[in-house]
Amino acid sequence: MELWRSWGMGPRPIEIWHAATLVLLATLLGSFVVAQERAPRPAQAGLLASTPEPVYSSDANDSWNRIFYFLFSRRIETRVSEEFSEAAPFVDGVSTRTFERNEVGDRAIDPLYPSQIVDTGRRLVLTEPGYSGFTKALHEALDSNISRSTIARALMQSDLWGAHDILFVPFPAADEKELGERRLAALDLISRLIRKIALTPAEIKSLPNNYSAAVQRHSFPDVFGKDSGWVEVLWFHPRTHDSVAGFRRTSRVFLKPAQVQREVKEFLNGLPQRAESDPIGGLDGVALVTQLLLIDTEGKLHPTTLTSEVQVRMFENNGESRSKPNDGRFKTDDGRFKRTSLQVCEISRKLFVREPESGGLVPEDDSMPAYDQGYGFGEAQAVNQGPDASILVEAPIQVTLRTRCAECHGDTLTQINTFAIARPPRSAPPVRQLNPAVNETANFVISEKQKRRDFEALRAYLNGAGSAATRH
Repeated sequence: MELWRSWGMGPRPIEIWHAATLVLLATLLGSFVVAQERAPRPAQAGLLASTPEPVYSSDANDSWNRIFYFLFSRRIETRVSEEFSEAAPFVDGVSTRTFERNEVGDRAIDPLYPSQIVDTGRRLVLTEPGYSGFTKALHEALDSNISRSTIARALMQSDLWGAHDILFVPFPAADEKELGERRLAALDLISRLIRKIALTPAEIKSLPNNYSAAVQRHSFPDVFGKDSGWVEVLWFHPRTHDSVAGFRRTSRVFLKPAQVQREVKEFLNGLPQRAESDPIGGLDGVALVTQLLLIDTEGKLHPTTLTSEVQVRMFENNGESRSKPNDGRFKTDDGRFKRTSLQVCEISRKLFVREPESGGLVPEDDSMPAYDQGYGFGEAQAVNQGPDASILVEAPIQVTLRTRCAECHGDTLTQINTFAIARPPRSAPPVRQLNPAVNETANFVISEKQKRRDFEALRAYLNGAGSAATRH
């Protein structure tokens, strides 16, 4: 194992999967859960980063920084793709050596990773020495009278909410017998802190629109602008981004027509029909903006103007109109599309808390390293089934951010998965144009979250209806 510079993960691509794909994914994940007791797990020792970082305050030993440390900061063993020549030697495009990565975790990711194929993330905070340190930090935060800003409280609640939902799921029987009591105790502490730091409805409304800072500081497109030419759209719910996040945040899709459209409805409804033959016909770009939901002091869900991640793809065409079908004029001599520019930014809690005017969104270059694995961060790679019916896993692989995006959007990044549904139903709804001034997609996400057992349990706790042990 060798020490490697600290890299980060790139975006999760814009997409809505066909229902059959989601069923297949659920089946595979279910197989991983069944087999997790036999699947290889990274050793518990050394998974935590060396020391807490000053994320929520300048004092690294602050209880909130220590909570963040246990939820997010990790040392990860990884392999590296041949896109990074310094990691040689390679076999089949992947380094033969493994490298140790130090991840602070201050970005748009869920806590307690890895938690999809292997569940070492949540085990880490339920076994020693992690459990004692984590629960001590939670107790100190509950007992503290330190005043926190509305931005800090909103971000910490989002972090705790993700941890709650991950810990809410019981382990398989044998492990639950060993760790169940600690799991429920941690859930109680997390729920109490979520309630303590909750914002009032008025405070939630007062939160800034941090995406505007990305527009001004980093030249991101003003997708929310009334006269910007960008159109917010919706075809099917749920979006994979929302469901993978446990409906704790909402993803919003924006399109930039190449020309002003007199008949916007007709133009939008033609996009699914052209998804395979000419996916970017008539478009200059597509954007995904992810915004947080919050729980108020009364246990009610609210959309917010806090953006945690932005992904923008612009389809460069050397000034030519793309309102006509893509007949090859926008490709290179070897038949490939000329260029799709990529802009990505992710939230930094540290930056946002210390400099609210910055908006806290940090740009990422498309050549930076990214973890090559679905929607998770630093997740292991499923290989195949072993002789004892366990799922074999290997270390995550690092690729460039652009390569990660290309896995779902094609080599030229021109596939728009919002419309790339393999077999849409005959009674498919029309593509809707949404009002960007109103987060309409949040209404659906909130309604879905309210149906889930994890939120029913948390809401019961927030309303004083019992402890975690009585809510399962």
